[in-house]
Amino acid sequence: MERVIRVVVVDDHPVVLAGLSALIGADPDMEVVGLAGSVADALTLPAEAVPDLCVLDLRLPDGDGVGLGLRLRAQWPDVKLVILTMSREPATVLRSLADGVDSYLIKDSPPDELLGAIHATATGSVVLSSGASASVRVAASAVPDADVLARLDARDREILALLVQGLETHQVAARLFLAPKTIRNRISEMLAKLDVATREDAIALGRAGGLDRRP
Repeated sequence: MERVIRVVVVDDHPVVLAGLSALIGADPDMEVVGLAGSVADALTLPAEAVPDLCVLDLRLPDGDGVGLGLRLRAQWPDVKLVILTMSREPATVLRSLADGVDSYLIKDSPPDELLGAIHATATGSVVLSSGASASVRVAASAVPDADVLARLDARDREILALLVQGLETHQVAARLFLAPKTIRNRISEMLAKLDVATREDAIALGRAGGLDRRP
């Protein structure tokens, strides 16, 4: 008989936390060994819980799920990390995976898909739920297929490179000695040139196009 998958669940919404606990606990091959509603609560879970996998909300009242997961992994080195969130932003998905998350799931995924993803992650697979994988494919495929960054002029690329580095609008403006309104307008024009809807999508394209690699 295979060993039961031991799961910790962290979410700051009590109804979601209870629902996930019931869903996972009803699976005969899984056992919920810890529940928490915040980073602080999760970090006080007993060390002997020793989960195989943690299901973590991305945004918590006192931190984020990725950072929490890495801290829990320091305590339980073999634990798998699954982010469960409503955010489909490609940059967020890619950054979470790059930081060490094993799988990235969307909260409106069907229960069977969620349980299947947890099982697959526990056995070593990397899983993106359909909503997350679709957004990543759109962002990641644009650069090699159409060289979309070639649509940008030198100033656009300079601004996008600073956004990729994590600078906010006012910081970009200060760095380039321009007014914040000018930067906001340039960013809006840049989104149209790149044919994306959000700044996060543009940043994902910039990162995929190598703008995060400083000379």
